[in-house]
Amino acid sequence: MPKTLIFIFVTLFLTLPSQAYAHTSDAEAAALAWLEAIDSGQYEQAWESSSPLLKKPLSPHMLERTIGAARRDFGAVQSRRRVGVVRETSMPGAPRGDYAVLTFQTRFENKPQITETITPHLEEGTWRVSGYYVN
Repeated sequence: MPKTLIFIFVTLFLTLPSQAYAHTSDAEAAALAWLEAIDSGQYEQAWESSSPLLKKPLSPHMLERTIGAARRDFGAVQSRRRVGVVRETSMPGAPRGDYAVLTFQTRFENKPQITETITPHLEEGTWRVSGYYVN
């Protein structure tokens, strides 16, 4: 195998993980910014930064009502720690694309351990939240 070809393979092998990490890091940053808006009651801001996949079925008011109902008795966020990330190219009921499914263990004032799952979707180079679930 020519040395040039080996160099190309090695270069690709070494740069792909760092690019994947950068994408995951960007996806997590978008998710955390969205969660911060939700945590502080800025639902309109969260809605504006959301993916059309989330915006289409929900108005800003519906987003507030839905998340408010799900988190009604939790109280304020005390801590949040990412415990998992999975990259996907398809999600149920959504178009194929680049998705990151991030899982956080979150401690709220009235709930010591809640699992939050948030799914950013890469759209035209920008990560936007397309789904949010609490368990």
